[in-house]
Amino acid sequence: ALALALALALALAAQIQRLQASAPIPPSQQLSHTECTHGFETKAVEVCGKFLTAFTDAYWCEVDKDLGVGMFLPDCLRSAHNATMDKFAEVWKDSAKMKISISILLCIGTQNILDGKYVSARYYATYARYMEQYIAVLLHQTQALLNWPKIYEMFRLDPSDIHSLVKFYRKRISCTCLDDKYEEVKDTTKMGFCYNPKCKFPNRMPERSKTMYCSRCRCVTYCSRECQKTDWNLHRSACDAKAAIKAKFDAKQQNT
Repeated sequence: ALALALALALALAAQIQRLQASAPIPPSQQLSHTECTHGFETKAVEVCGKFLTAFTDAYWCEVDKDLGVGMFLPDCLRSAHNATMDKFAEVWKDSAKMKISISILLCIGTQNILDGKYVSARYYATYARYMEQYIAVLLHQTQALLNWPKIYEMFRLDPSDIHSLVKFYRKRISCTCLDDKYEEVKDTTKMGFCYNPKCKFPNRMPERSKTMYCSRCRCVTYCSRECQKTDWNLHRSACDAKAAIKAKFDAKQQNT
């Protein structure tokens, strides 16, 4: 069952090769042999493997379009979601199958970290976190909105911030395969992101400990009150809409 699971999951690695154009890595080499499955779920693996391959195909199709029209991460993820919703409704509507799909991503991403392929691991973490957020909002209904800062956290990682990446996987796998790596990187600074386009931090990335959420919608983060005020005119309409959704959700939760 593990051999079949990995064979299906490895098809996902082809998408990541585009990020490594200088030295493309064949899909068969993206996940090296390992005796540990890193908590990999082998139930329903065939449909989940096909679902993930279709999802990442659709994601990268939108990334290619992005080169011309300026789309960004939420658009690409939503497009991949919409492109697979009908054909793989049995996965999107079943939290158990979604969790199996996430376990495939975590397995491959964990092995990529062990192999030093941090860029690939970052993308698998982004997909996994998006699916975790989908489960929480749409299936379990434990939160009102997708937490985009959490999703962006993996996507926008500073190359020096291996700490956040290793911690993400280590918290989610059942094995101890990343324990040594975590000890190696745990003292490096974790980086955040400021949503103010005029932020003066390099790449708008301050230390994460210095960032704060918008207290109304909790869907964006800033490095300072000054940056939050500067961005208010741009953020206001989205903030109002999301705060209204959150208020409605909170009221419903109080009445149940």
